[in-house]
Amino acid sequence: MNKELLLYALLIFDVFILVLLALFYLRFRKFLNLPWEEIEESLDRAQRLVDRLKELKEKGAKGERNLSDPREEVILLSQKGLKIKEISKKTGLSEGEIEIILKTQK
Repeated sequence: MNKELLLYALLIFDVFILVLLALFYLRFRKFLNLPWEEIEESLDRAQRLVDRLKELKEKGAKGERNLSDPREEVILLSQKGLKIKEISKKTGLSEGEIEIILKTQK
């Protein structure tokens, strides 16, 4: 009788473990079906953005500016003390354009 009771207890324990495993599977099934490739691509894009932001931050700390905007370049050259003719030669803009940029900036 003692052996039978032990076998029933083990059987109940095994069933309990199987039920727990089934519940864990149902609970984490969504996690297993995640689009891992898309997640990795998103993480890679995010890392590239972080690297780019660090690079831009370092450039900003060094005092470098993005001179792709001609107005910004004109203002910077004017702040350095260049005359309108000199700015015109460096930027390729007409003296009139430079005067307008400088007047609208003030």
